[in-house]
This record gives sequence, structure tokens and C-alpha cells, in this order.
Amino acid sequence: MVGTLLALLAALLQVTAPAHRPRRAQNPAAAFHATTCDDSLWSHVYHGIFPTAKDRLRVIDSCITVTGMVAEAFPEADGDWHVRLRVDPQFQQLLNARNMTGEKGFLVAEPVCEQPVTQADTLQEGVCTNFHPSLYQPSMLNQHVSITGPYTQDQSKDHGWREIHPVTSITVLP
Repeated sequence: MVGTLLALLAALLQVTAPAHRPRRAQNPAAAFHATTCDDSLWSHVYHGIFPTAKDRLRVIDSCITVTGMVAEAFPEADGDWHVRLRVDPQFQQLLNARNMTGEKGFLVAEPVCEQPVTQADTLQEGVCTNFHPSLYQPSMLNQHVSITGPYTQDQSKDHGWREIHPVTSITVLP
């Protein structure tokens, strides 16, 4: 009788006990993964003191598409546009603490080599020589857009925020 009760209790515990399966951390970008990124753009991203551009910009996901409102955009000395995107609510999880403090809560998107280069290391690397794609237009300011490119974290000193860099495409949405 005791053996039967113990077997019954053990069976009941198996049915009611929560499964303790270890969960793998999910990359938040995986939900927004795209397949249309232009990998050749990496040859136009300066790396400065880092061995390669992918050391300066740690790749979290090789290609994602996000949507949001272009809040600000200004030229950088390396020839890139620094676009601040107010992401749509479903993309909030892509922002980290540095996006909140260093980038005013925006996701950064950087179309490369679109402005005159004045930064010495970028000029020395020659990454923008004869390359000017013109993906970002000032008329996109305050527009709802879709942006595709690698989702990265800028490892440069005093940065640490998340970015779409280098940008493959920007499309104004209706």
C-alpha cells in the first residue's frame, strides 16, 4: 500500500511540477531579421584604432529591418549621416541603456560615405573614395521610414549604443 501511494505521489509530482528546461537568451533582433543587406558596404566603414570595422561595430544581427520616425540627422566627420530614429513600439527592445543616455532614446542609423569626409583616419583608410550612395535625403526628416542594415553595437570610446550601420536601404513609408 505504501509503495502504491509513493508511486502515485511521484506520478502526481511529475504532472504538476514545472518543467525546468534551460531557456536560451533570445536575440531581440532575431524577430526582425531580414535577408536583403549589402555586405559589400562593410568595405566603406572606417575602423580607426580597431583592427576591422566589425571590431568597432560588433554585429548583433547581420541584417534587420526597423521602422520609425526620423527625428534628427546630422553629418559626421567620417562622411556618414548620423540619423536618430524614434523607433516604432515593437522595436523598443532594440535600444540599450546607452541609446537612452547617449542618443536621447533613439536608435542610430548610419548611411556611410554620404557627406564630405574630414576625419583624418577615415581619409587615410580611403573607405569613401569614389563611393557616395545617397541613401539618406534631408527631406526624410520627420518622415516615417523603414531602414534595413546590420544591427550593431558601436564599441568606440564613449559610445556603446545600438545602431543600424552600415545602412543598406531607407524607404519613406506611406
